[in-house]
Amino acid sequence: MKTPRALLATLVLAAIQAAAQQAPLRPAGLEILHLTASGAFGRSENISRTSYQPARRDAETYELTLSSTHSRQLAGNLLLTGTAEISTMSVPQYGLTNRNLYGGRLTLQRKFGLGAQAPVLQFTAGTSFRDARNDGERGWTTEARLELAKRVLPQLRLAAQAGWLEHTARRDTFDLGQESYSAEIRWDLSDRWSLTGTAGRLTGDVVAGTSWSVWDNMLAGGLGQAVFDCYTSRPWMITNLYATRWVSYNIESEVDFWSVSLGYAVTDRTWLELRRSASFVVNTVGVTYPTGSWSLGLTRRF
Repeated sequence: MKTPRALLATLVLAAIQAAAQQAPLRPAGLEILHLTASGAFGRSENISRTSYQPARRDAETYELTLSSTHSRQLAGNLLLTGTAEISTMSVPQYGLTNRNLYGGRLTLQRKFGLGAQAPVLQFTAGTSFRDARNDGERGWTTEARLELAKRVLPQLRLAAQAGWLEHTARRDTFDLGQESYSAEIRWDLSDRWSLTGTAGRLTGDVVAGTSWSVWDNMLAGGLGQAVFDCYTSRPWMITNLYATRWVSYNIESEVDFWSVSLGYAVTDRTWLELRRSASFVVNTVGVTYPTGSWSLGLTRRF
């Protein structure tokens, strides 16, 4: 029986071969739906989001997304786009972290001027339901994002973004309220290759975790009074996500993050992306930990 990694590799190769055909078949129904499908394989470092080195967990992740997008020109410089999307993430090593998302979003775009180098302002608002295997995490997420972008050169695009997110879960431990700010630069190396870099900061609620032995030590005062006062004032629960009696807790934090991705257009409808991402988290009592990931994704527009 093929492993998930082998199955994904087979799928990627088959999709590339199909996309390379000179006259791909595209049923009329797919054209009407404006479907886009994507899949990604990744390796996450410290997916458990813990500061205690021996308790950190790394894992392989698999993601699939299917979306349908429709646009309407409201005016010469105003475009409205609606998107419906379903996605799933699987972590075979830690099955309790698997989840599905079902949602939609609207984007209103205003272009200031004519030509490819005119500034573009976008406002996006959306909502989704997180169907997580961990029952306490299930709930509704609302998001909003504002982006201002401009091509300063034919092959160079700059963008600044601000985002807001709120997740209302079944358990308080997984409730989130976050704000983020970031900057992005994209360099089109050629007609097929592109390089994109992003850096930013997120502030708000983060769900972190640790082993029961560390948490029990904290409850006994072993990590100091400041840590005890802070952690016991915030929601926490035993979730068993990454080990027996694993503790998940909600804590206010600041997160510095960055990513670099290399994209390759196989055809005008199919492209690949190799991405490296990392973040560094500092919570309200100065406890820190890093996270990171590598991923390879394939996207196909029908």
